[in-house]
Amino acid sequence: MKKLMIMALFVFGGLIYTSKAHAQVSFSISIGDQPAWAPVGADNAQYYYIPDMDVYYDVYHHQFLYLNNRHWIRTSVLPSQYRHFDLYKIHKVAENTPNAYRNHKSDKVKYSQYRGKNDQTSLRDSHDDKYKNNKNNWQNNRFKNSHGDDGNHKKNDQHGNH
Repeated sequence: MKKLMIMALFVFGGLIYTSKAHAQVSFSISIGDQPAWAPVGADNAQYYYIPDMDVYYDVYHHQFLYLNNRHWIRTSVLPSQYRHFDLYKIHKVAENTPNAYRNHKSDKVKYSQYRGKNDQTSLRDSHDDKYKNNKNNWQNNRFKNSHGDDGNHKKNDQHGNH
């Protein structure tokens, strides 16, 4: 019985250690990986939910996710129906939940109060010194124009049918 208790403690301790190590890895996104339109203070977000568009942005994969006929579509460039939105101005909600879009029904209700709000400073427009080193990168990368540099609004052929 004593050996069984000791063995159970080791197994339990191993599970705790594994979960702590996993949590540390999943939040290792640097400021430079965040889009220039991300709100100040959300330096380690995995996803952004954008209530005005009812769209998610996956920071790690640099892709937007939106519903189309009950299927999640992943795309690096926003489709044309979103072209009138300015990502630097509309409200974004930082989320650190794996596959945050799976909470869509509750997020849509919970964050509906932020629709139409222009109350956040983007990383690009911040005067905070910790973002200065990234400003040149943001001006020259894919986040410069979220609708595509050539004005085309092509969908990525990856379907996130989860």
